[in-house]
Amino acid sequence: MKPGDAIYALCRRPDAAEKSVTELVSLGIATDDIIVISSEPLEHCRVGGQGRVVMPWLAVCGAIVGGIGGFLLSTLTQATYPIATGGMPIITLWTDGIITYELTMLGAILTTIVVFLSTGPLAGCRELPDEPQVSQGNVLVGVSSVPEGLRDQVIRLLNTYGEVKQYQG
Repeated sequence: MKPGDAIYALCRRPDAAEKSVTELVSLGIATDDIIVISSEPLEHCRVGGQGRVVMPWLAVCGAIVGGIGGFLLSTLTQATYPIATGGMPIITLWTDGIITYELTMLGAILTTIVVFLSTGPLAGCRELPDEPQVSQGNVLVGVSSVPEGLRDQVIRLLNTYGEVKQYQG
């Protein structure tokens, strides 16, 4: 984002932020260019475009791989030890279950950490405006890169919902 390209407004209420985002999208601004920053979650408002999230599915895949690895580790380790047990396993199935469970959880946790670090906010290094009034309950709604033809319309639109400011990166 180049300095001076971003325009944002501080909305006093979350419903005003929701309306401004809806109108920005109807104006033709891409949802990827719209910035919404709040000090509290805006779950009751449909603010910001939340795309499909793949983290839960990748965590499940990591858990499956970890579980299979844990089960194979415990069963193949038992099979390779040359201890005469009269055909009985060295370790009971309950103990195999504990090892399988622990490695299942380890696979899910490590996959979640890797996915979070690779897709999280730090991965994109997108510079966001720092506005202290957001911590006082205001919601920042803005456009990261405004097309020249829509600049005046975006300023007028955001001015109806809050105090318009220019981002000086």
